[in-house]
Amino acid sequence: MSIRKPRSVALWAGVVFFSLTLAACGGSSSSSSTGSTGSTGQTGTPASTDCTQPTGSDSQGCTYVNLTDAPGDFLSYTVQVTALTLTRSDGTVVNILPAATTVDFAQYTDLNEFLTLAAMPLGAYSKGSITLDYTNADIEADDAGGNAVKLAPVDANGNPITTLTLAIQLDSSGNLVLVPGVPKLFQVDFDLAASNSVDLSNDTVTVQPFLSASVDPNLDNQTAVRGPLSSVDTANGDFTLGLRPFYATTGSYGPLRVFVGSSTVYNINQTAYSGSAGLAALAAAGATTAVVAQGSYDFSTHQFDATEVDAGSSVPGGTLDAAEGVVLSRSGDSLVLRGSTLYRAGQTASFADTVSVTLGSGTKVHEAGSPSGSFDISDISVGQRLLVFGTLTDTNPSALALDASSGYARLDYTRFDGTVVTAPASGSMTVDVQFIEGRPVSLFNFAGTGATAADPSNYVVSFASTPSGINVNDPVRVWGFVTPFGSAPPDFTGTSVADYASARSLMSVTYASPGSTDAFSSLSSSGGLVLNLSATPTPAPYVEQGGIVTTLTGAPVITGSVGVYAIVQNGTVTLHITLAGFLSDLTTRLGAGGAVRAVFARGGYAGGSETLTAGSMAVILQ
Repeated sequence: MSIRKPRSVALWAGVVFFSLTLAACGGSSSSSSTGSTGSTGQTGTPASTDCTQPTGSDSQGCTYVNLTDAPGDFLSYTVQVTALTLTRSDGTVVNILPAATTVDFAQYTDLNEFLTLAAMPLGAYSKGSITLDYTNADIEADDAGGNAVKLAPVDANGNPITTLTLAIQLDSSGNLVLVPGVPKLFQVDFDLAASNSVDLSNDTVTVQPFLSASVDPNLDNQTAVRGPLSSVDTANGDFTLGLRPFYATTGSYGPLRVFVGSSTVYNINQTAYSGSAGLAALAAAGATTAVVAQGSYDFSTHQFDATEVDAGSSVPGGTLDAAEGVVLSRSGDSLVLRGSTLYRAGQTASFADTVSVTLGSGTKVHEAGSPSGSFDISDISVGQRLLVFGTLTDTNPSALALDASSGYARLDYTRFDGTVVTAPASGSMTVDVQFIEGRPVSLFNFAGTGATAADPSNYVVSFASTPSGINVNDPVRVWGFVTPFGSAPPDFTGTSVADYASARSLMSVTYASPGSTDAFSSLSSSGGLVLNLSATPTPAPYVEQGGIVTTLTGAPVITGSVGVYAIVQNGTVTLHITLAGFLSDLTTRLGAGGAVRAVFARGGYAGGSETLTAGSMAVILQ
């Protein structure tokens, strides 16, 4: 049975990853012993943020720290990251983060962002840690009516949480080994699904932290970098910025060289460019200009390649106020944004669920990824994700209003979740939409979207080429842009689509305390983990596929081969990179009296057999 995810009592969030890209290079030959204190205040050797000034011979590596957030249920999950360390096998602890940084994990669905760059000693790193400060956390989720509810973080006993340090021990065969000339990607997964449960009856979120990690995983998402411009080299086709992540307004997080090409798209001071003309405009903007670039890190060349660059007044936090969210409704030149991040002029940012926006003939419009400037306010329609700049005219939190009649708006890539009504054919398919940008479709008012208002239960999506392998009733996630206001159908132009039968599905089975001693019917490398839904206490089993939830009723199976498989018990995380090793360890622990509190697995899901092929999995034991 397919249902909408329950939001009235308990919510489970998505997954957040900290990815550390480690590329060995020349660096400082000096080192400190453990016991010194880094800038984060945590014991250990502080890493240098400058990887560009080698003073020794192959003694250090260059560390790129990256953040991403898989889809989850939080509207805002803003906490402060105060420390990030790696520990070498000889006990040397290296502090990677140069300063405390505020991060809203909910902002990074389908996107990575570089957090910092650092030079660190070569060697094998067997564990790491991250410290999170919840003192001024802004954690919000929507209730059954789609309204934002602010949540208080508490521990398992209901006590307020302030600071948490999360630690991880790597599989002995999966240690991070940093050697000269060999780039490595170390991805530490702060799993929100396994770390947080929401109780909307008490407006609390219970935080029981869990980490896992892997070496050299694939980076599937776009990566972003941001910070003030340092220099531009038009001859070589690159520029350098001083990395300054997320909401940071000060601090040195390292210099990053960004490479561009003839197809790179720019939006600089609200004007669109492409290729060499864009790089020249960036150079003319001058040093210290705010820059946000999106692209990917190329491990073969050890460089960041940008596909899109925003700069100057096209970046939030400058001389204009800005709001970013999804268009809930539009009437004439007035629209309502929901699930918004509000950026005040001068670099402050906060979550503001609803903002009213006024457009006008003076509003400049640009579409993300497009070098064309031929867009206008008619391109802004219901369901579109939008970043809009202007002047905040009403600062009342319950009636926020932004005048963008002489401002600027950017159409961002928009995602929605639903099930296929008619399979793709001739470049088109129809979808029953349930969530747009994570918000229930029932919140949206589609009046005016076309001569006949768009019907979310029969939402028409066009594609440049017909997607393959997608069938009727498949849960899908679609990315792209909403059709201009008043001109539907089609209702949406898709740029990509994900079928959850092949990836991204989350299987979740939870048990009340003290956990279950008969959670599995069988465990074997050939047959995987067969779940016993008649276990005691009664489990809460479901599969989530982009907001579409299916209750499990039979004998669900989790299989796999090689991936990231973790067991959490007594505050210790043990990682395995093979399913066989994971199952052997799990069998031993269950035989010694371990009780299962939760099982989380991600991968492709076959609904007919209730089988999930997991690339990652966590079993939490009590």
